[in-house]
Amino acid sequence: MESAKNDYEALRAVDPGAAVESRAVAPQPGDLGVPPLVGGEWSLPEGKPYEYGEGDREAAEKWGPPREDLDRRTALLASAGLILALGIAVWLFGLGLTPDRYLLALLVPALMLRRGRRYLLDFVPFAALLVIYAQSRGIAHLLRPHPYYLPQLNADEFLFGAVPSESLQHWLWNGTQQWYDPVVLAVMRLHFIVPPLLAFVLWIKRRALFYRFAATMLVLSFAGALTFLLFPSAPPWAAGEKGLLPGLIRIPHNPAPDPSGAHGYHAISVSRLIDPNPYAAIPSLHAGYAFLCFLFVVTIAWKTRWRWSALGIGAIYPLAQSFAVVYTGNHYVVDLMIGYLYAATALAAVWWFWRRRRLPA
Repeated sequence: MESAKNDYEALRAVDPGAAVESRAVAPQPGDLGVPPLVGGEWSLPEGKPYEYGEGDREAAEKWGPPREDLDRRTALLASAGLILALGIAVWLFGLGLTPDRYLLALLVPALMLRRGRRYLLDFVPFAALLVIYAQSRGIAHLLRPHPYYLPQLNADEFLFGAVPSESLQHWLWNGTQQWYDPVVLAVMRLHFIVPPLLAFVLWIKRRALFYRFAATMLVLSFAGALTFLLFPSAPPWAAGEKGLLPGLIRIPHNPAPDPSGAHGYHAISVSRLIDPNPYAAIPSLHAGYAFLCFLFVVTIAWKTRWRWSALGIGAIYPLAQSFAVVYTGNHYVVDLMIGYLYAATALAAVWWFWRRRRLPA
């Protein structure tokens, strides 16, 4: 006891103002002012811990949410603006929104968040690259206008004993639209709605998530465009027209009268400058985009208590999309399987690149 007391008094003699300090705490995600979407989502580059200073603010601005001080009232107003703008765009142009029209629709909630400039800087390059992809798939058709018919047809017959598109139309299509046909066609058109909407939601939560999702979607898109050039493949409806699948048709969309036709809004789109590709069957990007959205959401939610809900509910979208494109004669099942594979590979490849470059995930 005496020895301990002497030691203590000697220490005070050396530095009377000294105080015992606790061990320094490592920087936490909240130190950047960036609310993580889920536990463990925000990750720092390995070997590059942040130090307090200007670099922290730059990193938070680059990779964090576009608005860190987003309050509930502003979030609700922006959500209402998003619903209203998207509803007007769908009313004017239908569910098949082109990237430029979608860009304008999403600008409304971005302006309500007072982040319009940041939104344009992030989304204009994304939309421009999607337009370039659309043109590249058209160029692929111009260079290779004669598609393959039999490989995918034979693959479906080998796997299922019959072509599923032919079987579904035999059971469900009688030559005129039934009550469920508009629903199926609307689900198929969600192909143009869901991926950009998910990209915007991810952007609101954290720009790092948006960048990774956008990069993955672009990798998937251009990999598909390259495949359209190297292996042009005909969908089931084209095989039906050629007599290889007698009776199988491309079930028509027959949408409700489009008010854009009366007002000339159809002319206001860069899509008019893009050469179409009537086939583009392998890989099925209807299935690929839907599966990519599903995988991305599940990977985000997997470490949270919402993982099983995300897995169960999220699977409905790619399954519904896949059923729609097979029933309408737009894709063979083997097209879908290849689309799923492309989506999973693109997700893994971009994730590998992200980790290798030590970018915030």
